[in-house]
Amino acid sequence: MVRAVVDLGSEWTMRDLIAASGVSTGAAYRVVDFLATEGLLERPSRGAVVVLDWVGVLRRWSEDYGFVRNTAVSRWIAPRGLDELVAMAADSAAGVRYCFTGTIAATEWAEYAPARAAMVYTQDAPATAALWGLRPAEAGANVLLGEPELNAPFVRTTRRSDGLILAAPAQVAVDLLTGPGRNPAEAEELLRWMKTHESLWRGRG
Repeated sequence: MVRAVVDLGSEWTMRDLIAASGVSTGAAYRVVDFLATEGLLERPSRGAVVVLDWVGVLRRWSEDYGFVRNTAVSRWIAPRGLDELVAMAADSAAGVRYCFTGTIAATEWAEYAPARAAMVYTQDAPATAALWGLRPAEAGANVLLGEPELNAPFVRTTRRSDGLILAAPAQVAVDLLTGPGRNPAEAEELLRWMKTHESLWRGRG
């Protein structure tokens, strides 16, 4: 629901919102009612929904959702470094289902210092690790592979010019908001870019 109202637009009928989000009717109404009580959307007429503050919706979502909290995370080492990992992943799009999030993904839209670690959603962490030559790590990991509880991270992904698959900006933003170290500051930079470039990413199915 959050990804739908942030990614795709601010004015909805409930029927269209349910169809776009893929959630049950009951769940959709519960989320809409909750966001309305939070002052983040309003229902001007029966069956209509207007999102008032999509940034606020993302921030509220980050209180309940996080890359580590909502995925089965395993930790790995890319022995040849992150640049080599990115190049290998870009060449292996057909091998596994994945999308990068965090700092590496955010650099597609806003510049940051070099990433210290890669955050990657995948449906099969062992298969992804084997394909990319990753080694298990108890300490010193520079790759986090997260197998998500839901399919949302794989919805409306972006393919970079080199072939690397990235999570949607809204997904990347919330993952940075809930990340460690400098990640929340990077999230603020990404949100600034998103607010000034809505036509480039929002409303695209």
